[in-house]
Amino acid sequence: MSFRLTKFSDDAAMTKALVVASCKALEMSQNGTPQSLLLSGGSSPVAFYTALGAAPLDWSHIHVALVDERWVDAENEGSNTRLINTTLRAQIAGAAPFVEMKTPHPIPQEAAPLVAADYAKLPPIGLSILGMGPDAHTASWFEKAAEYDAVSAADAPLGVAGITAPKTPVTGIYLDRITITGSFLGGSAQAFLILKGDTRLSLFEQCMNQDLSASPIGRAAKILGDRLHVFALMGEQ
Repeated sequence: MSFRLTKFSDDAAMTKALVVASCKALEMSQNGTPQSLLLSGGSSPVAFYTALGAAPLDWSHIHVALVDERWVDAENEGSNTRLINTTLRAQIAGAAPFVEMKTPHPIPQEAAPLVAADYAKLPPIGLSILGMGPDAHTASWFEKAAEYDAVSAADAPLGVAGITAPKTPVTGIYLDRITITGSFLGGSAQAFLILKGDTRLSLFEQCMNQDLSASPIGRAAKILGDRLHVFALMGEQ
């Protein structure tokens, strides 16, 4: 597998490296060329998003969008929209256009075609930020979901799809979700995967050493190839 892996022993150092690398990935926006920045949720990127949001980029040319979203209102503590608004967009990055995923539709499957149409209008994806759960999911690609094969396919017909996740300790109460598909992820010029802790890195390496189609993160890695850069914080977190 041709991904790049950089290990860190210090969280602050990894955050700084992520900001520097992200600014470089988005540098075309400094020349007035619009780019898209796709962001995942979770606790791992909080410090990074806050720091990146203060970076002196031309945010008016960087279109921010989500990798996935739980089907909850933006005020809900589980909302990825809320996370982005209170970290990255609370800084000067608040000038960036932001395309949200949540709509008034009762279920994400009904909203997906409309959200996919909005995502199809985004500028080229300069950078996607990914995470990985303890079950090896990335985005909202959950192996036990009925829609899993469809949403993780590199040739998915739409860039966004609704998914009903299985109830597990990882998904909790947030079962209805909307996510980018494999075909949309494949449009990323670069993607950074943030891993924190030896256990998480070990799981990732196990997934890379088996059939890549056997895990969600493996499928994402196969789609991205050498465009994937893994930032891993060592130690127990």
